[in-house]
Amino acid sequence: MSVQHRFDRKFCSHKFKSNGLKYEVGVCIQLGNIVCVNGPFRGGESDITIARQAVIGALDEDGMVEADGGYSGEDFYIKIPKDATTDEQRRIKTITRSCHETANNRLKIFGISRHKF
Repeated sequence: MSVQHRFDRKFCSHKFKSNGLKYEVGVCIQLGNIVCVNGPFRGGESDITIARQAVIGALDEDGMVEADGGYSGEDFYIKIPKDATTDEQRRIKTITRSCHETANNRLKIFGISRHKF
């Protein structure tokens, strides 16, 4: 059965210039395992807005998140690349983010985000 959907700007991802949904994937820094998946969210929703809705409230009192620059604005909970002040801190942050990119890459390789439901 074919279903027609109207174009809705709220679901438009400016990155991909198309409608879509976003999911937030949390990865354990120590092991590289996926520990949570939040979503779906509108394609046009910003990363920091999604984090405020889904992640920050779920953190323990002393919990923190390491993320990319799109999560700027919650300095107490989320550490981003520009927070690094030394070469060693930048190197560690790069290694940490690469662990998450590996998990994202595996989701793409297995076609997880291409399946239509």
